[in-house]
Amino acid sequence: MNLGRLIRRHAWSHPVRAFLTVGAVAVAIFLFCFLRSIVTSLDAAVKESASNRIVAASAVSLFQSLPLAYKEAIEAVDGVESVSRFAWFGGRYKKPENFFAQFGCDARTLFSQYPELVLPEGQAEAFIADRTGAIIGIGLAEKYDLKVGDEVPLIGTIYPRADRSMWSFTVRGIYRSKRANVDEMTMYFHFHYLDEALESGESYGPRGTSVYLIRLQDGYRGEDVAAAIDRYYEGGPQRTRTQSEAAFQADFVNMLGNLPTFLMMIGMAVLIAIVFGIVNTMTIAARERLRSMGIMLSLGFSRSVPARLYLVEATGFALTGGVAGVALAFLTQGALRKTFGTQIPMYTVASETYVWAAVICVITGLIGGAVPAWQASRMEAVEQLRRGI
Repeated sequence: MNLGRLIRRHAWSHPVRAFLTVGAVAVAIFLFCFLRSIVTSLDAAVKESASNRIVAASAVSLFQSLPLAYKEAIEAVDGVESVSRFAWFGGRYKKPENFFAQFGCDARTLFSQYPELVLPEGQAEAFIADRTGAIIGIGLAEKYDLKVGDEVPLIGTIYPRADRSMWSFTVRGIYRSKRANVDEMTMYFHFHYLDEALESGESYGPRGTSVYLIRLQDGYRGEDVAAAIDRYYEGGPQRTRTQSEAAFQADFVNMLGNLPTFLMMIGMAVLIAIVFGIVNTMTIAARERLRSMGIMLSLGFSRSVPARLYLVEATGFALTGGVAGVALAFLTQGALRKTFGTQIPMYTVASETYVWAAVICVITGLIGGAVPAWQASRMEAVEQLRRGI
């Protein structure tokens, strides 16, 4: 007897039930991959942060601006190679609901400080030369169908214009990121453009900068330079809190509270539920096949054969659903990266997540088939025939 053919016939003897079981496993595995990838992507943003960059922010609050005069003083600290101002703009693209991150920065130092930003030839120079120019991530360009040369109108929220008109920026470059610590859903523009508008009265809002990004000279430790900056401003006018880029990224993750743990708990709960679902499916199937299993035993098959049939069938359901769930997680990476690009830089399903998904599918299938397999291995042929009548 061809056991493989028998397994396939048994598995699809009830197509609707089989389809629902496989679909439930697929959804569960997709949710597991998605939830775990949120956690691993956030961790990657911290782990892949550069060791030669530190960030100086207000010790009071990240929303408290630092004075512009700090730039020259920080540049004079031993170990500092370059300093760039980064001002959070907080505008809305055309409509209030269209939000993405925008930063006013010192364009001439941006690319030396962030070698992760990769642009086609000539675009960096075009951006630096254009006072109202901007560069945007490839994910942002794809989401809003923006191209080099397009205008980007932004509604000022933190920095509204005095005449209530929109801010206007010109896309001069579209960058890609080489590392997970820099997302592809952000716009960078000239800090001077913003500052000049504030000084002239064309716009109003807080003067200063949100943070100073500092690149270190070779041979200097970030902890030592950060401590020197914080000591210098210990007496004000604005105390600073200077930390590594990794610690700065970690602060944003910590702002989410126990969300990573909560997400993993949800993922585990979904998987436990699907284990019970497969157990239920296989238990019902085993009850329906008591007579056929009894006939097999009467023909001389060992009691291990029905047990193996149930284990292989349950594992097949789990693996088929798992493949579908993993494929869905893989295919939706791009769309989810655009959706969560600002909150979760470079959302990616890591290779180890796929491995964990495969392991979970195998374990789920074995557990799901274990109950009917154990019952089948204990029952005699006569008992199965009697119960199957």
